[in-house]
Amino acid sequence: MVYEYNGSNLNDGLYYFYASWNSKCNILAERIQKLNLEFKELSIYKVNTTKYMNLKKELQVNKMPSYILIQNGQIVSRKDGNLDYFTLKKWLSERT
Repeated sequence: MVYEYNGSNLNDGLYYFYASWNSKCNILAERIQKLNLEFKELSIYKVNTTKYMNLKKELQVNKMPSYILIQNGQIVSRKDGNLDYFTLKKWLSERT
């Protein structure tokens, strides 16, 4: 399921950090939907960095878009930048 992050505590899942003003990030939203179909057991959270700047700073997100995978309350992996669907899928397949 894809959720819009609402400022609550971080749950296990994939966090997709994006900037609403960034056209690349808006285009990549389609890739997030495809990943959601492929990894049905994985919760995906879209984090608008304009709205949640503190979380962006806390997790040291410096590039848009960025992807952070959290398991058992810990960051287990991260990827930054404009990654194609197959790269994201391979990365998640190796870690979930």
